[in-house]
Amino acid sequence: MAFIDPNSHPAMLRHGLKTGVAAVLAYAIASFFDLKYGYWAALSAVIVMQVYVADSVQMCLYRLSGTAVGAVIGMAAILLFPETPAMTVLALFLSVTFCAYMTRFNARYRMAAITVCIVVLAGTTDQDNRLGFGMLRVMEIALGVASAFLVSIVLWPLRAGTALKARLKARFNDCAGHYETIMNAFLAMQSGLDAGLLQQLHTDLLEDRALFQKVLRHERRIYNEDTDLLGLKIRTLEKCGGHLQTMLQALNSEQEQGYEILMKNELRELVSSTVDTMRSIASGSVLHRDRLDHALKKAENRLWELRKDGATRRFDLQKMIQFFAFFHSAQAMGRDIRTYGQDPLFEVPSRMREKQCPQ
Repeated sequence: MAFIDPNSHPAMLRHGLKTGVAAVLAYAIASFFDLKYGYWAALSAVIVMQVYVADSVQMCLYRLSGTAVGAVIGMAAILLFPETPAMTVLALFLSVTFCAYMTRFNARYRMAAITVCIVVLAGTTDQDNRLGFGMLRVMEIALGVASAFLVSIVLWPLRAGTALKARLKARFNDCAGHYETIMNAFLAMQSGLDAGLLQQLHTDLLEDRALFQKVLRHERRIYNEDTDLLGLKIRTLEKCGGHLQTMLQALNSEQEQGYEILMKNELRELVSSTVDTMRSIASGSVLHRDRLDHALKKAENRLWELRKDGATRRFDLQKMIQFFAFFHSAQAMGRDIRTYGQDPLFEVPSRMREKQCPQ
């Protein structure tokens, strides 16, 4: 399914049209069943309709479950308290107070408090059948919720899973670009970079994680989504974000005169192979893991040779800590990307494999 930016004009136009359709559908159904206050159905549809399907499902569940709880509490209040103005006010006070307190444990009680008001107070207009009057209002709310749910999943559904896939592709490319920037600065005599360079990346990763939780909780019950692979991508990116932050901190930890890196070629090959693999992940193409394995081993062997020859003796303690912290994170980044490619969850379709690997 093609991805549409949820903040774009086309996406918001579709959202507006869907909300209008849901409101009209809810009111039409309420009118068909001759429900007296059909506007409650339309109002409920407007409230629960969200841009993402996952958010709409979440709001539907929140409003429907809260309405059910509130209806039970409201009916109990009607049955327990006499039908006098003073007792009605007391019933309203006690039931709303209880619901407001219970929001400490579950947010659905906020919706329950609203429903209690509807059931207890609306029923005063029909003293002959207060319970029936209140239940009809609950039915109208349920019709609105059902209409919004139906429209959300049928008409131009904007899935959080589809949006997350597009975001994760961009995030792998972001990590690759930041890795190149940080490595180039380190090899250029440890020229410092802005300490807030990765702030937007970390913010985006948090938003990706939140979007993934929405997919797990709501959309995977409706759509066939490979949540295991999405989870693998997010965990890998979160690890890469941590490694990049460590490298940036190591880069900026020493403000004195920089030093020439003797294993510059090996590090350039390591960052090149890691970045190429990241971008292959983003594009969904074949991963050339052998090249990354070779770069990791070559860098480790070169460092061992330099240490054996005593090359690291030229460093004072601070510079030695700086170098090894940076090198360790670069290696860890490469290993995590390699591990991602080795995971059985990641498989390039055979057609794509044949297309990209000529005979």
